[in-house]
Parts: sequence; C-alpha cells; structure tokens
Amino acid sequence: MKKYKFSLDNVLNWRELQEEEAKKNFLVYQQAQREQEDILEGYIEASQSMNESTGSLTNINKLRQQFVYKNFLDNQIEMQKETVSQYSNETSKKMSVFVDAQKERKIMERLKEKHYENYLLEEKSEEQKELDEMGTLRFSYSFI
Repeated sequence: MKKYKFSLDNVLNWRELQEEEAKKNFLVYQQAQREQEDILEGYIEASQSMNESTGSLTNINKLRQQFVYKNFLDNQIEMQKETVSQYSNETSKKMSVFVDAQKERKIMERLKEKHYENYLLEEKSEEQKELDEMGTLRFSYSFI
C-alpha cells in the first residue's frame, strides 16, 4: 500500500497560518476595545461622582471648578464613545476576517477528508482486484 499524500497540503497549511494570524488580530483588537470601554466607564463614573458631590458645595469658586471639570468630563465621554465605536467597528471587521479564514480552512480540511476517503476506496478496490486475480490463478492452476 502506497503512502497517502494530499496534494494540497501546502494550501491547507497556508490557510491554517492565515486563520491563526486573523485570530491574533481579532483578539488584539478585542482587547484594545475592552481597554477603551474601561476608560469610558472611568469617565462616566467620575462624572456621576461629580454630580453627587456638587450638591453639597456652597463655595462659588469650587462650584465653578467643578462645572469646568464636569464639562471636561462630558467632552471626554463623548470623544471616548466615538473611540469605542471605532474600535467596535474595527473589531467586527477583524472578526469577519477571522470567521472567513476559519471557513476556508474547514473547506480545505473537508476536501482533504474526502480525498483520503477516495484514496482508501481506491486502495481497497486495488486490493480486492489483486485478491480476485490470485483466486482466479489458484483456481485455474487447480485444474492443471
């Protein structure tokens, strides 16, 4: 029996590498998105704590400082929401690329499996032909 060799092994290996690279890119962007979401959450928490502490202030200067700081936080929150949205879009794109690479690899693996099944059927057929030939020869020699 000859050794099985899939002719597209190089393509399958390349697709596996592409999938791994796409997965790494996706995970990197996903982590960056989480970090940006954490920053946004920090700004929102600071803004909420500012709202709670503003009611107890009676000094006008401190109220002005808090008002300026509150405006700054609100601007930062809006900018950070935009940043999170951009990261979210980019993460979605990277996930799409990863899923596509995964599909392509799976297609190649299925092709390899079908190719191997065909190989086994051919080998079995060849073996059966050899056995039939030996049986025929043995039968014909038994009459001699």
